Amino acid sequence: MLQKRAGIDLGAANLLATVTGDGIVMNEPAAVAIDRTTGQVLYFGEKAENILGALPANVSVFRPFRSGMVSELDLTQKIIAGIVGDKLSGIQHVALTVPCSISEIEEGALAEVMGQSGIRYPHTVYAPVAALAGSGVGIGDMVLSVVSGATLTDIALICDGEIIYMKSVSTAGEAFDRAIVGYIEGERGLKITLRTAENIKMTVGTVWNEGMHREMQVQGYRDGDERPVPFTVRSEEMFRALEEPTAGILEAVCVAISHVPTKYVPRVFENGILLSGGTAQLEGLDRMISGVTGVRTVRVSNPVTAVATGTETILNYIGTRGIASVRNLSALYLTKCRSAD
Repeated sequence: MLQKRAGIDLGAANLLATVTGDGIVMNEPAAVAIDRTTGQVLYFGEKAENILGALPANVSVFRPFRSGMVSELDLTQKIIAGIVGDKLSGIQHVALTVPCSISEIEEGALAEVMGQSGIRYPHTVYAPVAALAGSGVGIGDMVLSVVSGATLTDIALICDGEIIYMKSVSTAGEAFDRAIVGYIEGERGLKITLRTAENIKMTVGTVWNEGMHREMQVQGYRDGDERPVPFTVRSEEMFRALEEPTAGILEAVCVAISHVPTKYVPRVFENGILLSGGTAQLEGLDRMISGVTGVRTVRVSNPVTAVATGTETILNYIGTRGIASVRNLSALYLTKCRSAD
């Protein structure tokens, strides 16, 4: 009987876990409920969000990974231990997705946290490599993988089975939400919450001003007045509101493209850019990147789950024999894929 393996993707917006043969076994909001007196994690995921309406006085609910997993190591350990106990019991090989900006020391700290959570063989994998594996798209000889989540956009340029450039930038989904909040306050003189801004973004938001004509009714508030003020927001104005964060992602992608070796320049236009992550769902982002860079940009069919699914694909592909001491599986996976081509 084949030994099961698992992957964990701890995002700022969602917590996902996947098991070989079973697919995604957990996809819940990245929320955690903590007892303020003891510091104990009471609930995470949907259970934490569900108590928001009747929150006990001594309990706080928040999203823990906006500044990354390393900044909250104790909390990260508790959440991973909870996921392992609930969904991954008995599984020895587990891969955790990490951002491109992570240092060796930080990666080692996360591996130690995984070990403390009951995982015998902890591994890591860079998010853009996992997204590539989880997208179903072949690696070929060159590809640029862009994962834009809630707080980070991770970019990896892969040529001949090697990562020759990678970068994490802080322009991602929440930057778009903040841009909408600022725009509504500046244009309407009204305050809205980040959650309302996110709803606007996903309903009428667009960064490519062609053929998108939607509108929605929302409510805002004026300073010192608790009465809601209804107003209409349209996709055309969201295009203007989102210009700054869009420019941040475009700049990061253009810098990555500038690192393409000369011999691969013709292929960059053929193989193109692979776009994933929750922010990839933003209307027009793929067309904007393609239109500005001239490089074909493809949004994967499963942008939210591609990274998590990719950990399962990677562990299936390379197996578990001889990888017990391998921390980051990215290079091993890419090398094996390239050798198989």
